[in-house]
Amino acid sequence: MPFKFNKELWTIGQKIEDEALPKLNKYFTGLGFGDTQLQRDENNIWDILDFKDVNNKVIVEVKGRLIPSTKFEDTIITASKVMAGHQAIDDGYKVYFLFVFTDKSMIIELTEEQSFKVRFTGTNCIKHYCIPITELKDFDPDEQGSSVQGSSVQGSSVED
Repeated sequence: MPFKFNKELWTIGQKIEDEALPKLNKYFTGLGFGDTQLQRDENNIWDILDFKDVNNKVIVEVKGRLIPSTKFEDTIITASKVMAGHQAIDDGYKVYFLFVFTDKSMIIELTEEQSFKVRFTGTNCIKHYCIPITELKDFDPDEQGSSVQGSSVQGSSVED
């Protein structure tokens, strides 16, 4: 039985993604990727990974969290997103996951060498990978070492 679509959580996620997008473009441009123009495929709201820049070969998945980064030792991501990320790596892309917690945002680059614990969770027992919080880096679009905090969306933390 397929799970019920939760429009309220989807809308919150879209807002978190929209607030993160200009900061992500600034962040990756600052890392030397060139003029980064990450974009969502507006024709496919079910796209597995959120943003892609085909010219600079960068993909970013944004995951909003309604908890602080210190609540658990790990944060989860569905196995399908990791698998799609590995396929993109095989196609020459750099793939990143941005986790937007209530207290700060954190980022990790997905690589072929990583391995994560597996957890089956949710009503439909979907496979997830557990990413240790200690492996995430504070996200700072200015790359000056401080976290990006606060947001107009309850539970997110992307602001200037």
